[in-house]
Amino acid sequence: METTVAQLAALVGGGIEGDPNARVAGVANVDEAGSGDVVLAADERFFRKAMDSDAACILTGGDTVITRNGKSIIRTSNPTEAFSKILGYFRGVESLPAVGIGPGAVIEPDAELGENVAIGANCYIGRGASLGDGCVLFPNVYIGDGVRIGADGKIYPGAVVYANCAIGKRVIIHAGAVIGADGFGYTCEGHDLVKLPHAGTVEVGDDVEIGANATIDRAKTGATVIGNGTKIDNLVHIAHNCRIGRNCVIVALVGIAGSVTVGDGVTLAGQSGVKDHVMIGDGAIVAARAGVIGDIEKGQTVSGFPARDHKTELRLQAARMHLPEILQRLRALEAEVERLRASGKDKGDDDSGF
Repeated sequence: METTVAQLAALVGGGIEGDPNARVAGVANVDEAGSGDVVLAADERFFRKAMDSDAACILTGGDTVITRNGKSIIRTSNPTEAFSKILGYFRGVESLPAVGIGPGAVIEPDAELGENVAIGANCYIGRGASLGDGCVLFPNVYIGDGVRIGADGKIYPGAVVYANCAIGKRVIIHAGAVIGADGFGYTCEGHDLVKLPHAGTVEVGDDVEIGANATIDRAKTGATVIGNGTKIDNLVHIAHNCRIGRNCVIVALVGIAGSVTVGDGVTLAGQSGVKDHVMIGDGAIVAARAGVIGDIEKGQTVSGFPARDHKTELRLQAARMHLPEILQRLRALEAEVERLRASGKDKGDDDSGF
């Protein structure tokens, strides 16, 4: 797909400096740009790199200072948002299953399908399930009995939604994700582990995105809840009875144990873990690989294991870097103390007069 700088500027509402008729055939990052690419340079540092690249066009902000000419420039007030639009333009329209029911799909007689629903090959829609208008199911999706999916949902191949779960509007569920499996709950009877029934469900709000192979377990009673607008990355696990707030960002490989409450706008960075029954306040940030074992206050940033205030953790890390030197000095001091003790004992023997 090839276009011009002028057409891209019109797409993002930006101003042009340089040749508006320069041809653009793709998007790339600054380090890999070819002669037909447009690149994003959101700040001065990347702008200098972009000017030295082979890119045909640079997308940047309104306050970037141009140090030399030679390339076409598109200026916008929000270059990152504009670049997202350009990425979508070059990606093109996603190939979706055709509206209707694909070959091999099984739709139980009392399932309800909205208008313009597309169901790919070999999907299963259970008894009493309902799909809102415009839903798209790629091949091999399983929708259990009594599941409710809101309008314009998109579920990718191999995803599973267990019985009686509720999925909001415009939700994206990526391949291999599992919503509503039993929670991990057992009781000891003698030497045996006996499975506890999980009779609850999962409720996913509107505009949620759930990454590939993510898992969200059903509640023991009540519901495991994912708030509106929350984005969940690949390989995340959310255990039974958790309540995740609105517009949270949960990055890959995060594990959240049972009955955790997460406020609105929280960020859980990659590979962080959260102990059961913890409360995390609105706007908190948990750094990558942090281990949360206690409540986190609203707006607090924590890191390390156990997770603590980020500035405190940085000071501890800085101190740990000097531990070998400190130990060496301590051993030297201990040796000096022993030498002085020995010297004092010998002197006392010499001056005793006996």
